[in-house]
Amino acid sequence: MTANDPLNELFAVILDRRDRPKEGSYTCQLLSGGDNKILKKIGEESAEVVMACKDDDPDAIAAEVADLFYHTLVAMAYHHVDLDLVYQKLAARR
Repeated sequence: MTANDPLNELFAVILDRRDRPKEGSYTCQLLSGGDNKILKKIGEESAEVVMACKDDDPDAIAAEVADLFYHTLVAMAYHHVDLDLVYQKLAARR
């Protein structure tokens, strides 16, 4: 993982919650709910990104994309997919 990268830092926290669950953690609640809970949230957040874009609201777009990124990272952690693999895929497409 790359240091000082907000996505990597967030992913590290999510991995820590996956490997060392903490009571009351929203991330732990998502992970314990499995695909049904995690993927439902990704669907909801995707729709919210679309609506924020339709409203042409930059602040709302950024907030909703941040939520989508977070929930996507939770899904990746649940399925043991490393963020570096995503970066590799992006680099290969450049």
